[in-house]
Amino acid sequence: MHPDSKSDWRLTNQEQYLNGVSLRMKRFKVRASQPERDHEHCEFCWAKIVEEKKSDDLLFEAYVTKDGRRWVCPQCFSDFREMFRWTVLSPKEPIQSP
Repeated sequence: MHPDSKSDWRLTNQEQYLNGVSLRMKRFKVRASQPERDHEHCEFCWAKIVEEKKSDDLLFEAYVTKDGRRWVCPQCFSDFREMFRWTVLSPKEPIQSP
């Protein structure tokens, strides 16, 4: 599915900070320094990304920006990859701590 930029409800000015960035697939882990942040959300559809998948509506891995701050679920990544001109990093490339 290729989203229509005029009508897709998931598009809310993410081009301001996600256009042309590099992402990589990563399993979500709670940081010891921030235990209160026990989940993240997809920047587009707000799917919940958690450390341990306890139900079908939760994800435990998604695409994340190099700085580790922005997460994109696999479906939104597939839908918006061309529009946002994303590149995919190797799984071995380090993620910077925010």
